[in-house]
This record gives sequence, structure tokens and C-alpha cells, in this order.
Amino acid sequence: MLAAARPHDLPMIVVLNGPLGVGKSTLAEALSESIERCVMLDGDKIVATNPPSSLQYLHETLELLVAHHRRFGYRHFVIDHVWTSAEQLFDLRRRLATLDDDIRCFLLTLPLEENLRRIERRDGARAIDERDFNRRTFRQELEALADRTDLGEPFDVSAPPQELAAAMRRQLGLTQHPH
Repeated sequence: MLAAARPHDLPMIVVLNGPLGVGKSTLAEALSESIERCVMLDGDKIVATNPPSSLQYLHETLELLVAHHRRFGYRHFVIDHVWTSAEQLFDLRRRLATLDDDIRCFLLTLPLEENLRRIERRDGARAIDERDFNRRTFRQELEALADRTDLGEPFDVSAPPQELAAAMRRQLGLTQHPH
């Protein structure tokens, strides 16, 4: 379903959810680069700054970062991470709603074989062998996310990143590319 066109200056937070290797960070980067005054906030990187941290820590940090960047003129945010329950997303929405009412969540989807190929390709480019950990994590996340309609609007990420960013901008009602 396509959204009606909306002005670029109305604040918006886009949440990208999905299993390991689906392309959350890649799409978040392409999307944030294609929206004027937009910041990408990578949940995995935020969590990695204070391991072992909780989802509460992540949500509090995201709330602080959005408020901070807003003070410096940024209007839009793309946040990527994996949330495996409606309660987790509800907590994130509750915290961010004080800053912005327009929060859109998407559950990124990809055929299983392609998702596994992306994980293998990514693992092959890393200095540390995390293959066993990544396979185990992927299976756990995929199981937790399977057939869930409460974890975001389904969004297929089979296309190249720039095409996906354009399709998501259209779905968000942001038809104009700022650059």
C-alpha cells in the first residue's frame, strides 16, 4: 500500500526490523542517504558500545540520540535492529512517540536461500570467523519472526539497495529524492 505524498519536513522515524543478514543496515544506509536531514541509527552498533546491554539500554539510547540530533536540525531517522516481540517494539514506539508521532515499522523479508547467501557472503569478508554464531543467531531470529504480523509492515528486500530505498520512499510518501 502506497502512502499519500507528504512534505519532506514532517518528522519521521523509520524502524527496520528483520533477521540477521536480511539487509537492514544496507537498506538503512541507502534510505538515510536518500532522505534530506536524515540520520541512520544502527541498533547493533549502539548495543556493541556497551556490551552486554539490554533492549532497555538500546531504547533509552535511541531516545537520547533522536532528541540530540533533532536539536541540530535533523528531522528523520532510520533505525535498524531486530525486535522479536510486539512488546519490544511497543516499548521503542512508546519512548520515541514523545519525540515524533510518525513512526513506521517495517519487517524486512527475503527468500530463505537468498538470506543464507547474504550471510555467507558477509561472513566470507570478515576477519573473524563467526559462521557458527551467525547461523545459530539467524535460525533463532527467523523462528521468532516467522509469520508475525505485529513486528512491522512486510517489505521484501530482494532488489538492489538503491531500488529498495526508492520503493520505501514511495511507500512512506516521500516521492522526491533530495539530491
